Amino acid sequence: MGFGTVVDALLVAAWITLAADNLLLARRERAARAHLGPVVGGSSVPRLGVRLGILAVLLGCGALLETHTGGRFAFHPVAAIAGLVLAAIGVALHLRARRALGAFWSGPVAVRARHMVVTGGPYALVRHPLYLGILLLAAGSALAHPSLAVLCGAAGLAAGIAYKIPVEERALRAACGDAYARYAAKVPALFPRLPSSG
Repeated sequence: MGFGTVVDALLVAAWITLAADNLLLARRERAARAHLGPVVGGSSVPRLGVRLGILAVLLGCGALLETHTGGRFAFHPVAAIAGLVLAAIGVALHLRARRALGAFWSGPVAVRARHMVVTGGPYALVRHPLYLGILLLAAGSALAHPSLAVLCGAAGLAAGIAYKIPVEERALRAACGDAYARYAAKVPALFPRLPSSG
């Protein structure tokens, strides 16, 4: 087994870890989420069957692109290692942020009646550490396995996150009022502030 194959296996494992963790925690937190009351803000999403269909089409298109374009453009061990490090940081950040958010998490944007602003853990550094973790994982995947399919997937994720953040921000501002406004004034959305030297 070559180093490139090991890199690809580790990237697949990272994405599976992220998906499995979210599914496991979503099931585990279902009762706690129900106690937060009805959804009072957010956005509608297609039914699960439609979302799974879209995912299947995207994965199928990605597999076809990989096959017909010859897969990876080039393999550079140093870039692959850097990509794996970036991906690992992304997964670790996402897992930590997901636990800090707990029952307040939802796949679609959904703010419940008793929603509170989460400010601990990674949420003390950025308002959207879950999305930052996904972006780091996607960037690491593109660096470690530079191919048309992976680059398209990373660009698609970035576009989806760029769309979702303002929707989520509006819902949180409407539901949590001044508490979220104060938090947003202190904490940047996606990239942590560099410490000041003076």
